[in-house]
Amino acid sequence: MVVPPSSGAHSKNGVTVHKEHLSDGDVLEVGGLLVTSPMRTLIDLARVSPFVTAVTALDFALHKKRSTLFVPLVKSAVVESVDALGAVRGYSRARRAVQFSRSGADNAGETHSRIVIAELGFPSPELQVRHVNPRGGYYYVDFEWPEFRRIGEFDGRGKYLKSEYLDRMSPGDAVVEEKIREDHLRAQSNGVSRWSPGEVNNRRELRRILLEAGLPCSR
Repeated sequence: MVVPPSSGAHSKNGVTVHKEHLSDGDVLEVGGLLVTSPMRTLIDLARVSPFVTAVTALDFALHKKRSTLFVPLVKSAVVESVDALGAVRGYSRARRAVQFSRSGADNAGETHSRIVIAELGFPSPELQVRHVNPRGGYYYVDFEWPEFRRIGEFDGRGKYLKSEYLDRMSPGDAVVEEKIREDHLRAQSNGVSRWSPGEVNNRRELRRILLEAGLPCSR
């Protein structure tokens, strides 16, 4: 519950009270209830949440296709909204998360990967880079370091098991298609490295993969 700073309300009975200033643009009505806007909700989450949680939410909201419940936000507008809060609790934490956020991550695993890549000291990759498919159309790769001719792919199990990713293919067909895709990318003089959620959670393993890929590390 968000109340004005002058309110005498206190947290009790499982309801947490936050004393904050809210502008008219910070409040929306949904289903008869007054709630904070997507922008304000994201900023408040970023003020109190762990960095990976905050950036994951922000990446989702900035993505042009992933956000279906509200119009995707623009990063410059999020930065302005954070700065407009001034010296409030969690400002520095929120601004750091907003500055790191980007619009290209297709899922939470890609966001987590990018955070770990940065914290390990590797160069920042480009996201969702387009490559020509020799059979027609295009491929989009998760991460790319063009100057090092290296592509990185985050492979969660859902990529080969969940219907929304398979697009009527069987898991076996998906594996074969991915092999063909990788062969085409390698034929364009790119190296391809892959990692799973396990390697993202085990930073030593992801560091090894990226070092073997020839990427420089500052740490």
